[in-house]
Amino acid sequence: MRAASLGLDENPADAARRGAKKETSPTKDVGWKLREALKQQLAIIHERVEAKKLAKLALAEVRELLAKEEEEKELELGRKEITARVKERVATRLKEEEEKMEKEEMEKALEKLRKEKAKQPDEGKEDGKEKEGEKKSKKGGEKEEKFEKKVEEGKKVQEEDKGRGKESAKEKRKKSDRSGK
Repeated sequence: MRAASLGLDENPADAARRGAKKETSPTKDVGWKLREALKQQLAIIHERVEAKKLAKLALAEVRELLAKEEEEKELELGRKEITARVKERVATRLKEEEEKMEKEEMEKALEKLRKEKAKQPDEGKEDGKEKEGEKKSKKGGEKEEKFEKKVEEGKKVQEEDKGRGKESAKEKRKKSDRSGK
């Protein structure tokens, strides 16, 4: 054995085996190189797979964030719509209350004029003041006619306000005054 380890060949078959080992070592080298190349390729493939997984996770997170933002926008729009509706309702209630108050004032003024008109003929029956009473009744009649015209215009304006919708009564009066002039 010492001779074999020293490199002394006693058998020619041993020498042939040694030659074969030397010839097979280049093929082993090629095999090792192929294995190394395959391991490297496999590592690269694994890296790519991991990168794809990470990309999918990141994409899923981005989509989730976008969905949340979209929901928040929808909620914000919903809130804005609700506040707009509430403001609209409040505005309509205020308009209705204004109309009621104006109507009541007009009715009170009309009643006042009627009472004054009813009193005026009684005053006109006196002897010395008969002519003055006629003058007052004419003046009162003119005032009443003017007032009744205003009342009628007010009623027309109110009806137009109800028919048109959102425009305020003042704006409509301005428009009608402009078109009338």
